[in-house]
Amino acid sequence: MPAAEPLEQERRRVAAAQTGDARAWRELFDEHYPKLFGFMRARVGDRDTAEDLAAETFADAFRGLPRFRWRGKPFGAWLFKVARNRLRMHYRSRPPLIEQSLTDPGTTADETLALDVRDALARLPAEYREAIELRYLLGLSGAEAAAAMGRSHGAFRMLLHRASQAFRTEFGAD
Repeated sequence: MPAAEPLEQERRRVAAAQTGDARAWRELFDEHYPKLFGFMRARVGDRDTAEDLAAETFADAFRGLPRFRWRGKPFGAWLFKVARNRLRMHYRSRPPLIEQSLTDPGTTADETLALDVRDALARLPAEYREAIELRYLLGLSGAEAAAAMGRSHGAFRMLLHRASQAFRTEFGAD
């Protein structure tokens, strides 16, 4: 669980933002935007679309801030729920994108590896993929990722263990 002091500081920042304190909102934005952008980037693959979705998520969060109620969990957990809803709306409104061909001469070894990882993640159940992305790709703490998924820390650890095993199977032992 996040230390009580930072969690209390975040609660105060959220409360200040709810009263219209632009500085508090900016601090929340600065703290959470990089991880939120990474979350979107991992799911859409296109930098511009990921930036748009991250910005739209913050706009949704700003509009929803008056209804936000502190429940002792990190603000980021609520924000990632808003992000998942924004992502669902995005995919419902667009036809599926076709991945870039690996035969494209511009594809480098790193891009090929990234596509292999993305393909392996795509074959996992959605909750496994989300657990891996929140914890390892976005760098959320176990407690933050658990809260973002609405699970206890222990249940999240078990899910992450199963997800990691499934990923190893999909990606290969290497």
